[in-house]
Amino acid sequence: MKSPLILAVVLLTAQASASPQLKDNFLKHTLLEDSPLIPQNRTGDSLLEESTGLTAPVLWPDESKLPKILQYSLAGLWILMLASLPFILPFMTQKSPTITQKGVGAAMLVVLFGGLFLFTNIILFQSVHFKTIRPLTIVECIYFMTQVITTVGYGDITPAKPRGQVFVGFYVLGALTVIAMLISEITNHIVLMAEAYKERRFAANNPDWKDSRVRDLRSLIKPEKPSFMPLLTSLAIFAFIDVCWIVFFSTYPGEGKTVFQALYMSVITLSTVGLGFFTPVTEAGMIFGAFVMIIGTASLVSVIGNFTDLMVKFNEYERFKEEVQEEAMALLKTVVHNGDEVTELQFLKFALLQINSVSKESMVHIEQAFGKMEPAKGMVSLNKVKESLIFDEDALNKSVDN
Repeated sequence: MKSPLILAVVLLTAQASASPQLKDNFLKHTLLEDSPLIPQNRTGDSLLEESTGLTAPVLWPDESKLPKILQYSLAGLWILMLASLPFILPFMTQKSPTITQKGVGAAMLVVLFGGLFLFTNIILFQSVHFKTIRPLTIVECIYFMTQVITTVGYGDITPAKPRGQVFVGFYVLGALTVIAMLISEITNHIVLMAEAYKERRFAANNPDWKDSRVRDLRSLIKPEKPSFMPLLTSLAIFAFIDVCWIVFFSTYPGEGKTVFQALYMSVITLSTVGLGFFTPVTEAGMIFGAFVMIIGTASLVSVIGNFTDLMVKFNEYERFKEEVQEEAMALLKTVVHNGDEVTELQFLKFALLQINSVSKESMVHIEQAFGKMEPAKGMVSLNKVKESLIFDEDALNKSVDN
């Protein structure tokens, strides 16, 4: 009598596993209603959440709950944060903006405003958080465009139609190109600012810094021991941003993330890996992410750049050996053409080549440019130098063609 009963239970369990609908009915009637060990107010979803940690996707409303004026203000602030950079840099350097900088700024405005209009009015999107296929709200749009610009790409919002998918694909390429140009300018400016600040700080702490920094030839050739300060500074900035991310997503009502989940989410997001398992699920989370993603990913890029630079400099510093003297003397003999004396000009050329401030090819080009001015006794007049600086477009085109 027991064998048929056991066989029936096994068959019923196997069939329940194969059919999702039958599985729900099996859980409902067999586990939830008939078992005395499970409270009758439990559901299949709560059992799934408890056993796997998974929850049903949070549905977002079709319209934002924020007032329109606040939505447009947030979007304007987000666009201003990005689009103003090409115009702020010339102001900070006290130089008039170049045509290239104006072009980058105009392209940035087109990318941002164009995306804001198209993604909220024309192109349809789909998401596990949407009830239907629809355009994005303004908050969802800046959240989505931030994922594009930072290359995080959670995948929680995607274009729904083939034409929209093709357009978004090309939009991503255009946005990344503009952002790459902008980041290049910002990086160069930050490097110059850091060097200037370092000089000012050194001069403030050492009034006689000009005399103290006079070097002999050996100290000029030997590379300086690298400093850890740039790396530690960038690490501190990134750590602060990361902690802010963790605190927000682990404490804000509605996000439903533990501290460890928020930590994992911060690393995955700010590193631009963007696996997408943990993502913002509230409007406040999307707004916070839209702003902090840009700052956080830039800070992590700074950390990686400083770390790489430090490792390269340490390799150069540790590889310096006494054999460098022989290599330096061989280079000096080529500069003086195997002579027994060294002029100041020859020593200058040798030093520039030795510390890699100029390449041999560039040095040859400099000598050729000086020779074209037809020097007399090794000198040329200022007027000849002035004339050679006059931009001749036809002559430049001919030299390029040759």
